[in-house]
This record gives sequence, C-alpha cells and structure tokens, in this order.
Amino acid sequence: MNRAHIVGIARFMPEQIIYNTVSDDHGEFFKAPKERRFASPKYSSADLGVLALQNLLKQTNFKAEDLDLILVSCSIQDFVNISVGPDIQYRSGATRAQVLNIDTGCAAYVSMLNVADAFIKAGVHKNIAIVTITNFISRLADFQKSPRSQVLGDGASATLIIPGEASILASVEESHGENYPLWKCRPHGPSGEPQNYWETNTGPLEVEFDVEQIEKIKKNSIELIVSAVNKSIQKAELTKDQIDFLITHQPNRGLVQKWRDGIEIDVPRAFDTFEQFGNLFQSSIPVTLSVLMESGRLKSGNKLALGTFSNAGDFAAGMVLNFPGEGRMPA
Repeated sequence: MNRAHIVGIARFMPEQIIYNTVSDDHGEFFKAPKERRFASPKYSSADLGVLALQNLLKQTNFKAEDLDLILVSCSIQDFVNISVGPDIQYRSGATRAQVLNIDTGCAAYVSMLNVADAFIKAGVHKNIAIVTITNFISRLADFQKSPRSQVLGDGASATLIIPGEASILASVEESHGENYPLWKCRPHGPSGEPQNYWETNTGPLEVEFDVEQIEKIKKNSIELIVSAVNKSIQKAELTKDQIDFLITHQPNRGLVQKWRDGIEIDVPRAFDTFEQFGNLFQSSIPVTLSVLMESGRLKSGNKLALGTFSNAGDFAAGMVLNFPGEGRMPA
C-alpha cells in the first residue's frame, strides 16, 4: 500500500532580521531569541507561501502542474475571508491542484502530514504539497511594543509528499478543548477592553495573557508534548535510544529544554532554530527540519520524533518519521 513519502522540505525566510537587544527581565516565558524575521510590509502571507513552494519545487525538480493537492496552514491570513490557499495555487502554476486549509494552530504541520497520508492511502490524491505560513508579529505594530512579542518571528515552509514507502511511522493527535479560553488574539479598545473583530471602530489586535494563564499554559505544554511524543515513540515500537533527532515546537527556550528533559532526549540529538528564527508557530518544525537537512546531519533512514502543541494546549501532537523514508530524493 502506498503511504505518504516525504521527498523534500524547503523554506522561505524574509530578509528583514530583527535583533533583540532588550533586557530579559520580563520572565523566562518571553525571553527573546538572538534574532528573528519580519515579513510585513514587504511580503503578504500569500507571497510567503508562493516563495516557499517555489523553493520546494526547485529543490525537488518537481513540476507545479503535477501537484494534485496543496494543504495550507496560515497565521495570519491576508484577509478575514478568503484564505491565501487559492492564490498560492494560482501563482505557483499548480493548475491541477485542489486546495485545502488545515487549522490546528502550531500543531498544523503534524495534522497536514496525517491528512496527506490519509489521501494517499485512499488513492484520492498522489502528489501533495504542504505549505505553512507564519506572518503574524510584523503586522502587529502595537503588540511589538510589548516584551511578550519578542519571541515571535515570521517565515514559511513547503513540504512535498508523494506515494511510496511510509515516512510516518506513528502519530498521536489529541484535542483538549478545556484549554480553549486560555489564549486569545483579538482587538482591544482605547481603554483596553476586548472587542469583536467584526465590529466597527475596533482597535489593534493584541495577544491576551495574564500570569495565571501563563502558568497554566506552561503546565499544559510540558505535560501534553512529553506525553504525545512518548506515546508516538511507543506506537512506532521504538525506544528513545533509536531516535536520531527530536524536533519540537519552539515557543521559548525554557519550554524547549523542559520538553527535552521530560522526553529524555537532549543535544546533540535535539535540534532547534529558536535563536535564529524565534517562535514560528506552525512553521517552527518544518523550517527547523529544512535547516537540519541543509546541515548535512540528516541522513536517509534517520528516525525523527516531532512534538508540538497549539495555543494554550487545546491541541497536542507527537509523530515519528522515517526520514526521508526508504526511497530517494528526486534527481
């Protein structure tokens, strides 16, 4: 049976580098990386997606018109409605491809890999591109004044999936709706009162946190990711010693280290790009994978464990990949 086989991962990172020079007295949760990227105003979300997909097609020597499906996850869209997916499909020349939007936040990359695998197993689609777009912080001028914003960066990725030997050895996805109210991004009025984004005369978007929420989010994230990754390793019938690399979501340096401690996989087998790119939301894992590929450290048949969660812990996922599967990259 054909399964989802990863044959390439590429990224596009905006050229504008933001260097963090402020003090770190605003707490470990928001301790800034050395640098990150801003997309706006030069790039729209659709621009980032198109450029990442073009880099992928060039890397894999694959023709856009041979794509059957493009899966897209984007934060924030260029418009409230519609999504950027159709624009990416048209501008990249993927004339036969359908578009499907997947929104499980920072866990969307794992979700999209599973969706691609299901389509390929069912024989519905063959050649699938997964596109993640993070175009968030550079658009929120007012929020940039807050130290809480200094972990966030922009960037995009694209992954090519074709039928072949399974790249996904095991996957665990869990929803925890009880955590939904703990994280919000919405407009605030002149006095700081929350507003509905569809109302007239709304203020700028802000990300809502308070001390109690942060502690709850930290607790959720540590427990959920460690559990999901350990479950996926067990489901793959592997031991932790057989995992060549651990790559997690990277909201801040402290959580990345706590996940490594809890899973019991640390450097040199753990890899991240936090100090270079910051928190890239749904793009964190695939962008980091692309950097690891380019470093030459990632070899065919390596076993990778992925771990991620969304927002305040409303969704968690773990996955084990055989990378890049048993096949070969296109010539």
